[in-house]
Amino acid sequence: MPRACAICGKTAAFGSNVSHSKVHTRRRFDANLHPAVVSGEKMLLCTRCRRTQTKDARMAKKREKARAR
Repeated sequence: MPRACAICGKTAAFGSNVSHSKVHTRRRFDANLHPAVVSGEKMLLCTRCRRTQTKDARMAKKREKARAR
Protein backbone atom coordinates (compact mmCIF):
# COMPACT_ATOMS: atom_id res chain seq x y z
CA MET A 1 0.00 0.00 0.00
CA PRO A 2 1.51 3.36 -0.96
CA ARG A 3 1.92 5.97 1.76
CA ALA A 4 -0.71 8.40 0.55
CA CYS A 5 -3.56 10.35 2.12
CA ALA A 6 -6.85 8.48 1.80
CA ILE A 7 -8.81 11.68 1.05
CA CYS A 8 -6.65 13.95 -1.12
CA GLY A 9 -4.05 11.42 -2.33
CA LYS A 10 -1.04 13.46 -1.20
CA THR A 11 2.21 11.44 -1.49
CA ALA A 12 5.92 12.09 -1.17
CA ALA A 13 7.51 15.02 -3.00
CA PHE A 14 11.09 14.99 -4.26
CA GLY A 15 13.86 17.56 -4.06
CA SER A 16 17.55 17.96 -3.31
CA ASN A 17 19.78 18.19 -0.28
CA VAL A 18 22.26 21.01 -0.95
CA SER A 19 25.54 20.92 0.93
CA HIS A 20 27.82 23.85 1.69
CA SER A 21 29.81 23.02 -1.45
CA LYS A 22 26.52 23.15 -3.45
CA VAL A 23 26.53 19.40 -4.22
CA HIS A 24 22.94 18.33 -4.88
CA THR A 25 21.80 14.88 -3.75
CA ARG A 26 18.25 13.65 -4.24
CA ARG A 27 15.93 13.30 -1.26
CA ARG A 28 12.23 12.81 -0.63
CA PHE A 29 9.82 14.84 1.45
CA ASP A 30 7.29 12.38 2.89
CA ALA A 31 3.71 13.50 3.45
CA ASN A 32 2.81 14.05 7.12
CA LEU A 33 0.37 11.15 7.49
CA HIS A 34 -1.46 10.05 10.65
CA PRO A 35 -3.83 7.17 11.34
CA ALA A 36 -7.38 8.40 11.94
CA VAL A 37 -10.85 6.90 12.23
CA VAL A 38 -13.35 8.49 9.83
CA SER A 39 -16.93 7.19 9.93
CA GLY A 40 -15.83 3.94 11.56
CA GLU A 41 -13.01 3.22 9.10
CA LYS A 42 -9.31 3.48 10.00
CA MET A 43 -7.26 5.28 7.34
CA LEU A 44 -4.14 7.39 6.85
CA LEU A 45 -4.82 11.13 6.54
CA CYS A 46 -2.49 14.06 5.95
CA THR A 47 -2.63 16.75 8.60
CA ARG A 48 -4.55 19.18 6.37
CA CYS A 49 -7.36 16.67 5.68
CA ARG A 50 -7.45 15.61 9.32
CA ARG A 51 -7.79 19.23 10.40
CA THR A 52 -10.54 19.84 7.84
CA GLN A 53 -12.44 16.75 9.06
CA THR A 54 -12.47 18.00 12.66
CA LYS A 55 -13.46 21.49 11.53
CA ASP A 56 -16.41 20.12 9.53
CA ALA A 57 -17.59 18.16 12.55
CA ARG A 58 -17.21 21.18 14.83
CA MET A 59 -19.09 23.48 12.44
CA ALA A 60 -21.92 20.94 12.03
CA LYS A 61 -22.32 20.80 15.80
CA LYS A 62 -22.34 24.61 15.94
CA ARG A 63 -25.04 24.84 13.23
CA GLU A 64 -27.14 22.22 15.04
CA LYS A 65 -26.88 24.20 18.27
CA ALA A 66 -27.92 27.43 16.50
CA ARG A 67 -31.02 25.76 15.00
CA ALA A 68 -32.10 24.51 18.42
CA ARG A 69 -32.36 28.07 19.75
